[in-house]
Amino acid sequence: MTAGGYTAVVPLLPARNVERVRRRLGLARSDDGTELFYVDHPGSGEDGVTFLLVHGWAQASRSWGEPLVTALASAGHRVVALDLRGHGYSSVPDSAADGGAWGSDRWAEDLAAVRNAIGTTGPLILVGWSYGGLVIADHLAVCGVEGVAAVALVGAITSIGGDADGPFPAGVVGRSMVAALPDALSDKAAKAVPGLSRLRIMPADPRFGALAQQQFGTALATPPHVRRGLFRRNVDHDADLGAWTFPVLVQHGTDDVVVAPSVAEHHAALLPDATLSWWDGAGHAPFLEDPQRCAAELMALAARATPVVSPTNGRD
Repeated sequence: MTAGGYTAVVPLLPARNVERVRRRLGLARSDDGTELFYVDHPGSGEDGVTFLLVHGWAQASRSWGEPLVTALASAGHRVVALDLRGHGYSSVPDSAADGGAWGSDRWAEDLAAVRNAIGTTGPLILVGWSYGGLVIADHLAVCGVEGVAAVALVGAITSIGGDADGPFPAGVVGRSMVAALPDALSDKAAKAVPGLSRLRIMPADPRFGALAQQQFGTALATPPHVRRGLFRRNVDHDADLGAWTFPVLVQHGTDDVVVAPSVAEHHAALLPDATLSWWDGAGHAPFLEDPQRCAAELMALAARATPVVSPTNGRD
Protein backbone atom coordinates (compact mmCIF):
# COMPACT_ATOMS: atom_id res chain seq x y z
CA MET A 1 0.00 0.00 0.00
CA THR A 2 1.32 3.45 -0.88
CA ALA A 3 0.36 6.91 0.28
CA GLY A 4 -1.82 7.21 -2.79
CA GLY A 5 -3.51 3.93 -2.05
CA TYR A 6 -4.44 1.15 -4.45
CA THR A 7 -7.63 -0.26 -5.89
CA ALA A 8 -8.95 -3.73 -5.27
CA VAL A 9 -12.19 -5.56 -5.90
CA VAL A 10 -13.35 -7.26 -2.72
CA PRO A 11 -16.56 -8.85 -1.47
CA LEU A 12 -18.32 -6.73 1.12
CA LEU A 13 -21.15 -9.21 1.50
CA PRO A 14 -21.13 -12.92 2.31
CA ALA A 15 -19.54 -15.10 -0.38
CA ARG A 16 -22.91 -16.43 -1.54
CA ASN A 17 -23.81 -12.93 -2.70
CA VAL A 18 -22.27 -12.13 -6.07
CA GLU A 19 -22.28 -8.37 -5.49
CA ARG A 20 -18.84 -6.79 -5.40
CA VAL A 21 -17.97 -3.28 -4.26
CA ARG A 22 -14.61 -1.81 -5.16
CA ARG A 23 -12.51 -0.28 -2.46
CA ARG A 24 -9.30 1.71 -2.42
CA LEU A 25 -7.01 1.68 0.60
CA GLY A 26 -4.97 4.79 1.29
CA LEU A 27 -2.85 6.75 3.73
CA ALA A 28 -3.09 10.47 4.38
CA ARG A 29 -0.39 12.30 6.32
CA SER A 30 -1.33 14.92 8.90
CA ASP A 31 0.78 18.01 9.64
CA ASP A 32 2.60 16.33 12.53
CA GLY A 33 3.50 13.28 10.42
CA THR A 34 0.75 10.99 11.70
CA GLU A 35 -0.33 8.56 8.98
CA LEU A 36 -4.08 8.14 8.69
CA PHE A 37 -5.50 5.00 7.12
CA TYR A 38 -8.73 5.15 5.15
CA VAL A 39 -10.89 2.87 3.02
CA ASP A 40 -12.48 4.51 -0.03
CA HIS A 41 -15.47 2.89 -1.72
CA PRO A 42 -15.94 4.90 -4.94
CA GLY A 43 -19.41 5.79 -6.08
CA SER A 44 -20.84 5.46 -9.56
CA GLY A 45 -20.42 9.10 -10.54
CA GLU A 46 -17.55 11.59 -10.27
CA ASP A 47 -19.77 14.37 -8.95
CA GLY A 48 -21.84 12.26 -6.57
CA VAL A 49 -22.18 12.48 -2.82
CA THR A 50 -19.25 11.44 -0.61
CA PHE A 51 -19.96 10.18 2.90
CA LEU A 52 -16.89 10.51 5.15
CA LEU A 53 -17.39 8.23 8.17
CA VAL A 54 -15.62 9.22 11.41
CA HIS A 55 -15.74 6.53 14.10
CA GLY A 56 -15.75 6.88 17.86
CA TRP A 57 -13.48 6.40 20.86
CA ALA A 58 -11.44 3.17 20.78
CA GLN A 59 -13.06 1.96 17.56
CA ALA A 60 -11.97 1.88 13.88
CA SER A 61 -13.12 2.22 10.28
CA ARG A 62 -14.39 -1.38 10.25
CA SER A 63 -16.69 -0.60 13.18
CA TRP A 64 -19.27 0.85 10.78
CA GLY A 65 -19.96 -2.64 9.46
CA GLU A 66 -20.14 -3.93 5.92
CA PRO A 67 -23.95 -3.76 5.56
CA LEU A 68 -24.12 0.03 6.00
CA VAL A 69 -21.18 0.69 3.68
CA THR A 70 -22.56 -1.70 1.08
CA ALA A 71 -26.03 -0.14 1.21
CA LEU A 72 -24.63 3.34 0.55
CA ALA A 73 -22.06 2.27 -2.06
CA SER A 74 -24.52 0.05 -3.91
CA ALA A 75 -26.81 3.08 -4.25
CA GLY A 76 -24.01 4.87 -6.11
CA HIS A 77 -22.60 6.95 -3.27
CA ARG A 78 -18.92 7.21 -2.43
CA VAL A 79 -18.13 6.06 1.10
CA VAL A 80 -14.84 6.78 2.85
CA ALA A 81 -14.13 5.47 6.36
CA LEU A 82 -10.97 6.50 8.19
CA ASP A 83 -9.09 5.26 11.22
CA LEU A 84 -8.53 8.10 13.67
CA ARG A 85 -4.97 8.67 14.89
CA GLY A 86 -3.93 5.93 17.25
CA HIS A 87 -6.76 3.66 16.10
CA GLY A 88 -6.96 0.79 13.63
CA TYR A 89 -4.21 0.97 11.02
CA SER A 90 -3.37 4.65 11.57
CA SER A 91 -0.14 5.75 13.26
CA VAL A 92 -0.02 5.66 17.03
CA PRO A 93 1.43 8.87 18.53
CA ASP A 94 4.19 8.34 21.08
CA SER A 95 2.81 7.90 24.60
CA ALA A 96 5.14 10.69 25.74
CA ALA A 97 3.27 13.10 23.48
CA ASP A 98 -0.14 12.49 25.09
CA GLY A 99 -0.85 16.17 25.68
CA GLY A 100 -0.04 17.68 22.29
CA ALA A 101 -1.24 14.74 20.22
CA TRP A 102 -4.91 15.02 21.16
CA GLY A 103 -5.84 18.72 20.92
CA SER A 104 -8.57 20.17 18.70
CA ASP A 105 -6.02 21.44 16.17
CA ARG A 106 -4.62 17.95 15.73
CA TRP A 107 -8.02 16.39 15.06
CA ALA A 108 -8.92 19.26 12.73
CA GLU A 109 -5.73 18.80 10.70
CA ASP A 110 -6.24 15.03 10.55
CA LEU A 111 -9.64 15.39 8.96
CA ALA A 112 -8.31 18.07 6.61
CA ALA A 113 -5.51 15.71 5.54
CA VAL A 114 -7.96 12.94 4.73
CA ARG A 115 -10.22 15.33 2.83
CA ASN A 116 -7.25 16.55 0.80
CA ALA A 117 -6.12 12.98 0.10
CA ILE A 118 -9.45 11.72 -1.15
CA GLY A 119 -10.53 14.84 -3.02
CA THR A 120 -14.22 15.52 -3.63
CA THR A 121 -16.04 17.23 -6.47
CA GLY A 122 -19.59 16.63 -5.28
CA PRO A 123 -21.33 17.19 -1.95
CA LEU A 124 -19.42 16.04 1.14
CA ILE A 125 -21.34 14.71 4.13
CA LEU A 126 -19.46 14.16 7.38
CA VAL A 127 -20.85 11.34 9.53
CA GLY A 128 -19.64 11.24 13.12
CA TRP A 129 -20.34 8.43 15.54
CA SER A 130 -19.82 9.05 19.27
CA TYR A 131 -16.40 10.77 19.70
CA GLY A 132 -16.35 11.17 15.91
CA GLY A 133 -18.89 13.98 16.29
CA LEU A 134 -16.39 15.84 18.47
CA VAL A 135 -13.67 15.35 15.84
CA ILE A 136 -15.99 16.81 13.21
CA ALA A 137 -16.76 19.77 15.49
CA ASP A 138 -13.01 20.30 16.00
CA HIS A 139 -12.46 20.26 12.25
CA LEU A 140 -15.24 22.68 11.39
CA ALA A 141 -14.30 25.07 14.21
CA VAL A 142 -10.68 25.25 13.06
CA CYS A 143 -10.96 24.81 9.29
CA GLY A 144 -14.38 26.29 8.60
CA VAL A 145 -17.50 24.83 7.01
CA GLU A 146 -16.65 25.45 3.37
CA GLY A 147 -17.19 22.42 1.17
CA VAL A 148 -19.35 20.57 3.71
CA ALA A 149 -22.88 19.94 2.52
CA ALA A 150 -24.30 18.25 5.62
CA VAL A 151 -23.40 16.44 8.84
CA ALA A 152 -24.84 13.39 10.57
CA LEU A 153 -24.35 12.93 14.31
CA VAL A 154 -24.90 9.30 15.30
CA GLY A 155 -24.99 8.81 19.07
CA ALA A 156 -22.46 11.62 18.99
CA ILE A 157 -20.94 14.24 21.24
CA THR A 158 -19.57 17.60 20.06
CA SER A 159 -18.07 18.71 23.37
CA ILE A 160 -16.09 17.02 26.11
CA GLY A 161 -15.46 17.82 29.77
CA GLY A 162 -17.26 20.49 31.73
CA ASP A 163 -17.08 23.46 34.06
CA ALA A 164 -18.26 24.43 37.52
CA ASP A 165 -21.86 23.88 36.44
CA GLY A 166 -21.23 20.27 35.42
CA PRO A 167 -20.61 18.41 32.14
CA PHE A 168 -21.04 20.34 28.92
CA PRO A 169 -24.54 19.50 27.58
CA ALA A 170 -23.16 18.28 24.24
CA GLY A 171 -20.83 15.82 25.95
CA VAL A 172 -22.86 14.04 28.65
CA VAL A 173 -21.98 10.36 28.88
CA GLY A 174 -24.30 7.54 29.92
CA ARG A 175 -24.14 5.16 32.83
CA SER A 176 -22.26 2.50 30.85
CA MET A 177 -19.36 4.86 30.11
CA VAL A 178 -19.38 6.06 33.71
CA ALA A 179 -19.11 2.44 34.85
CA ALA A 180 -16.26 1.73 32.42
CA LEU A 181 -14.07 4.62 33.59
CA PRO A 182 -11.37 4.93 34.76
CA ASP A 183 -10.54 1.21 34.55
CA ALA A 184 -10.96 1.16 30.75
CA LEU A 185 -8.01 3.58 30.49
CA SER A 186 -5.58 1.48 32.50
CA ASP A 187 -2.33 -0.08 31.28
CA LYS A 188 -3.12 -3.06 33.50
CA ALA A 189 -5.07 -5.78 31.74
CA ALA A 190 -6.65 -6.85 35.02
CA LYS A 191 -8.36 -3.44 35.15
CA ALA A 192 -8.79 -2.58 31.45
CA VAL A 193 -10.47 -5.80 30.35
CA PRO A 194 -13.33 -5.74 32.89
CA GLY A 195 -13.57 -1.95 32.50
CA LEU A 196 -14.09 -2.19 28.75
CA SER A 197 -16.50 -5.09 29.21
CA ARG A 198 -18.79 -2.70 31.13
CA LEU A 199 -19.04 -0.44 28.06
CA ARG A 200 -22.30 -1.59 26.46
CA ILE A 201 -22.30 -0.42 22.84
CA MET A 202 -24.82 -3.00 21.65
CA PRO A 203 -28.09 -4.01 23.33
CA ALA A 204 -28.07 -7.17 25.45
CA ASP A 205 -29.59 -9.19 22.61
CA PRO A 206 -28.22 -12.54 21.39
CA ARG A 207 -28.59 -11.37 17.79
CA PHE A 208 -25.83 -8.82 18.36
CA GLY A 209 -23.45 -11.07 20.29
CA ALA A 210 -20.82 -11.34 17.55
CA LEU A 211 -20.95 -7.61 16.85
CA ALA A 212 -20.60 -6.79 20.54
CA GLN A 213 -17.51 -8.99 20.74
CA GLN A 214 -16.03 -7.28 17.68
CA GLN A 215 -16.55 -3.86 19.26
CA PHE A 216 -14.97 -5.08 22.50
CA GLY A 217 -11.98 -6.50 20.65
CA THR A 218 -11.44 -3.27 18.72
CA ALA A 219 -11.55 -1.24 21.93
CA LEU A 220 -9.10 -3.57 23.64
CA ALA A 221 -6.74 -3.38 20.64
CA THR A 222 -6.59 0.41 20.95
CA PRO A 223 -3.45 1.25 22.99
CA PRO A 224 -4.19 2.36 26.56
CA HIS A 225 -2.37 5.67 26.18
CA VAL A 226 -4.58 6.43 23.18
CA ARG A 227 -7.73 5.57 25.13
CA ARG A 228 -6.52 7.95 27.88
CA GLY A 229 -5.37 10.66 25.53
CA LEU A 230 -8.78 11.23 23.99
CA PHE A 231 -10.14 12.22 27.40
CA ARG A 232 -7.31 14.67 28.17
CA ARG A 233 -9.03 17.81 27.00
CA ASN A 234 -11.86 20.14 27.90
CA VAL A 235 -13.70 21.58 24.88
CA ASP A 236 -17.13 23.18 24.50
CA HIS A 237 -18.13 23.63 20.84
CA ASP A 238 -21.67 24.91 21.45
CA ALA A 239 -20.77 28.41 20.27
CA ASP A 240 -19.34 26.99 17.04
CA LEU A 241 -22.43 25.01 16.08
CA GLY A 242 -24.26 28.15 14.96
CA ALA A 243 -22.10 28.11 11.83
CA TRP A 244 -23.58 24.73 10.90
CA THR A 245 -26.30 26.17 8.69
CA PHE A 246 -26.38 23.05 6.51
CA PRO A 247 -28.76 20.16 7.26
CA VAL A 248 -27.78 18.01 10.23
CA LEU A 249 -29.20 14.58 10.94
CA VAL A 250 -29.16 13.61 14.63
CA GLN A 251 -29.61 9.87 15.13
CA HIS A 252 -29.78 8.51 18.66
CA GLY A 253 -30.93 5.32 20.32
CA THR A 254 -33.34 5.76 23.22
CA ASP A 255 -31.44 3.03 25.11
CA ASP A 256 -27.97 4.48 24.46
CA VAL A 257 -26.04 4.12 27.73
CA VAL A 258 -22.70 5.36 26.34
CA VAL A 259 -23.77 8.86 25.23
CA ALA A 260 -26.82 10.22 27.03
CA PRO A 261 -29.94 10.81 24.88
CA SER A 262 -30.05 14.33 26.35
CA VAL A 263 -27.11 15.13 24.07
CA ALA A 264 -29.28 14.49 21.00
CA GLU A 265 -32.00 16.74 22.40
CA HIS A 266 -29.41 19.45 23.01
CA HIS A 267 -28.09 19.20 19.45
CA ALA A 268 -31.59 19.29 17.97
CA ALA A 269 -32.40 22.45 19.92
CA LEU A 270 -29.11 24.19 19.21
CA LEU A 271 -28.41 23.45 15.54
CA PRO A 272 -30.10 25.74 12.98
CA ASP A 273 -31.29 22.97 10.65
CA ALA A 274 -31.44 19.73 12.61
CA THR A 275 -33.57 16.65 12.07
CA LEU A 276 -33.82 14.43 15.15
CA SER A 277 -34.30 10.73 14.52
CA TRP A 278 -35.05 8.71 17.64
CA TRP A 279 -34.41 4.97 17.42
CA ASP A 280 -36.72 3.31 19.93
CA GLY A 281 -34.92 0.63 21.91
CA ALA A 282 -31.62 1.08 20.06
CA GLY A 283 -28.26 1.37 21.77
CA HIS A 284 -25.10 3.26 20.94
CA ALA A 285 -24.57 1.91 17.41
CA PRO A 286 -27.92 2.08 15.58
CA PHE A 287 -26.20 1.63 12.20
CA LEU A 288 -25.26 -1.91 13.27
CA GLU A 289 -28.73 -2.73 14.57
CA ASP A 290 -30.52 -1.60 11.40
CA PRO A 291 -28.04 -0.61 8.66
CA GLN A 292 -30.76 -0.30 6.01
CA ARG A 293 -32.67 2.28 8.02
CA CYS A 294 -29.48 4.18 8.78
CA ALA A 295 -28.52 4.20 5.09
CA ALA A 296 -32.00 5.37 4.08
CA GLU A 297 -31.85 8.28 6.53
CA LEU A 298 -28.35 9.23 5.35
CA MET A 299 -29.48 9.18 1.72
CA ALA A 300 -32.47 11.35 2.61
CA LEU A 301 -30.00 13.77 4.18
CA ALA A 302 -27.93 13.67 0.99
CA ALA A 303 -30.97 14.62 -1.06
CA ARG A 304 -31.19 17.88 0.93
CA ALA A 305 -27.49 18.67 0.90
CA THR A 306 -25.73 21.43 -1.00
CA PRO A 307 -22.14 22.52 -0.26
CA VAL A 308 -21.58 25.61 1.88
CA VAL A 309 -19.25 28.17 0.33
CA SER A 310 -17.72 30.72 2.67
CA PRO A 311 -15.39 33.67 1.99
CA THR A 312 -13.28 32.55 4.97
CA ASN A 313 -12.29 29.12 6.17
CA GLY A 314 -11.58 29.73 9.84
CA ARG A 315 -7.79 29.61 9.42
CA ASP A 316 -6.97 33.27 8.63
